[in-house]
This record gives sequence, structure tokens and C-alpha cells, in this order.
Amino acid sequence: MNFKISICIITYNRGNRALENVKNILENIRHNWCVLVLDNGSTIGTEDYKEIELLSKTNDQLFYIKHETNLQVHGNFKSCFYYAKSQYIMILSDEDFVNFDGLESILIDLNNYKNVGVCRPSIAPHKDLKNPGNSVIYPNNYFLAGGSALNGFSFIGNYISGVIYNLDLIKKSNLLTILGENIVSHKAYPHVYFDLLVSAKFDAITTSKVSVLERHAEQTLIENGSSKVASAHIGLYGYGERVNQFLSFRDAIQQAVEFTNLKTDGEKISLFISLFFRLTLKYFFLIFEANINNYTRNNMEPKLLMESFFYLVCSSVIGHPYIGSNQEFVSDQLIKIYQSHKDMIN
Repeated sequence: MNFKISICIITYNRGNRALENVKNILENIRHNWCVLVLDNGSTIGTEDYKEIELLSKTNDQLFYIKHETNLQVHGNFKSCFYYAKSQYIMILSDEDFVNFDGLESILIDLNNYKNVGVCRPSIAPHKDLKNPGNSVIYPNNYFLAGGSALNGFSFIGNYISGVIYNLDLIKKSNLLTILGENIVSHKAYPHVYFDLLVSAKFDAITTSKVSVLERHAEQTLIENGSSKVASAHIGLYGYGERVNQFLSFRDAIQQAVEFTNLKTDGEKISLFISLFFRLTLKYFFLIFEANINNYTRNNMEPKLLMESFFYLVCSSVIGHPYIGSNQEFVSDQLIKIYQSHKDMIN
């Protein structure tokens, strides 16, 4: 059967949540949808995963893949594109539920757009969720491939649940090969990196329609609010890792700009600078708003930390070939970003 969409559940050591999710989907699934469970070599909750595997043998809309080893989030994300057999795929955390009516309506909308490679639907809190951390309602926007999509769509969200990719369209390009070659450098946010690539080549949309219901996070860090983050200052949200992410995305911006159909160096430089400012604003937010409590709780002085990050940002771009003769303009804008955030720290 040719499925319209694969709901790809990426999961690791949360068999109870994954099984609960699968059962909920199978009770509500549309006839031309399927569920693809990608188990990242789990060693906990194996009985629940075994039940999912058994269900897959009697239900032709459920597929179960267990990796021999833990490929981490980035590896499991990449696997979605290779195991899915459908026109579209939607990435789903094992913790979240599908909003079936919303997803059905979004797919009807996508039928009208032949060149949309990626769609970012909205996320609403589940009725049982007391403290949402990733729920957001996006405006209804359509961005043409290239500069419009890169400026309007890229870096708008970090949460992986709910994003929809046009698999048929993407397979007509070389983007999956490029993703595979560079994904390790973007292991924290492989979907954000891939969104850059897809936006350079294909149209992108955001929609106020909700595809996913956010549920309680289990052993997962929530980064969209300083009151909800973990206290650890190392790991995924640690300062060192944030620096690595920032520099990797700087390189990804250049790569995406080169994938567009822009003809002149001036157009490419202008787009690169615009995206670099977006990236800088994003990481000033992540480090000094979302994660600042992680660092201050571990005796890191916030003003000095911000100053050090400001100089790192400047050093990463002032001599960059995509700046051209715009060093003074770029420096002035980075100073403004720095000053606006510096004033927020007591």
C-alpha cells in the first residue's frame, strides 16, 4: 500500500511511553497512514518494545525497526527517511500524541502545494499537561525556496515533534546524501540543520494547525524557559556544546546559501549576513535566557560569560569570506545584539 504519511516515532529506553503512543495512534489512525517505530537499541522497557513488535506482525499499518546499537537522536532521525515508505513523514517524540484531526487537515492543505519540502505545524499542550515547555502556535506563512524560506523558516524552533517532510520531493534531490555526510556535526539538532538544507531547495510553510499534542517529558530536558531546564552545565545544553552547535550552524548557513539559486555574490553575502544574525539571536536566547540558570548554579559569572560569547561570535564571522566589505556593519549589529542582552542580566 502507498501510504500518505508515516508517523515516525523515534524512541530510546521509553518502551512504556512508546507502547502507549502506538496504541493511541492505532485506535485513531486513518486508512492511508502508517506508524514507523524506530527503537534506538533500547535496553530498558524491552517487554513494551516486544509488544510493539508483535503488534506490527498483525497490523499492516505498523512497522517496527530496532537498531542493533544506539545511533543517538541524529542517527535515528536520519533513519526515518530511509525506512519510511510514504509521500510524507512526520517526526514524533515517543512522549507526544498526534492531533489526528489537525494532521489530517494539514495533509489536505499540503495537497495544494507541489513544491513544499517541509512544514512546521503548531504544537498544543495535551489536556493533562500542567506546564507546557514546547507548545507554540505558528502563523500561517508560505515561504518560497531560497532566501525567503531560509530567512522565514530556518531557526524558528528546536523541538523535533511534529515537523513534516515531503519525502517524495526530497528524494528527488541529493539532500539526504548531504545530511548523511554532515549529520554528526549537527547531532544535537539534526532536524534544524536539515530544515536549512530543505529550505534552500524547496518551499516551506508554517501553519497554525496543530499536528502534535505535547505531553509530560520523561527524563528529557526542556529548554524553552529558564524555569524548566535542568541544572547541569555540561552535555547537550552546556556552554561548550552550545558553542560547538553555533559554529556548526555558521558553516551550515554558508552551505545552505550556496545551495540556493542566487546569482550574484552580493545576494549571497546579504543572505548569509541575515541568517548569521538570526543564528546569533537564537544562541544568545538559548545561552542567556533558556540555559542561564544552568551556568549560574555552577558558579559561572553571567556577564563575563556573555562577553566571552560575544567575542567568539565576532571572531567567527568578521574574517569570513561571506562578509565581504561589510565588517563594520556586521560588527555594529553584533554589538547591538550584545548590548540588548547585556542589559537583561542583573
